[in-house]
Amino acid sequence: MGGMGNIAVHFFDTIDGYQMHSGELKSVPESAGESGKNNEGEKSLKILLAEDCENNVLLVRLYLKKLPYSIDVAENGDIAVEMFMQNKYDVVLMDIEMPYTDGYEATGRIRSYENDMSLSKTPIIAVTAHALPENENRAYDVGCDYFMTKPVRKADLIAAVNRFTAD
Repeated sequence: MGGMGNIAVHFFDTIDGYQMHSGELKSVPESAGESGKNNEGEKSLKILLAEDCENNVLLVRLYLKKLPYSIDVAENGDIAVEMFMQNKYDVVLMDIEMPYTDGYEATGRIRSYENDMSLSKTPIIAVTAHALPENENRAYDVGCDYFMTKPVRKADLIAAVNRFTAD
């Protein structure tokens, strides 16, 4: 397997007329990207994105830009837990491998906080390049509601967010 930088630049595929090439976003013909959809009536959501790679943050924002979602970004697990404690989120997208505090520990701390404060569980979707069954099992053990492996397709990300935020 390649280094972490190599994994990070392949987080997502072609999106909204852009594609990642050698660590840079490059424009591609409209027919190669996913077509836009009418999003009238879409539910407004507040999302916490815990992700340390700036390219991945940019790509998630591009994926979700046509939807009425506001996205707060935490570049490590410590910041994600702090932001979670200070705000109300509809869903958390949690990278697993981050500096200082990884996604496993951050998820466990969020679940402890929710329990201590008698809060309902906020959906946490683990998004990681680690595709082994033990990684998935550990994510569920610490309290993640869903597990996605990179690269994640736009349609799959939107479907997962919709699945866990439907009324």
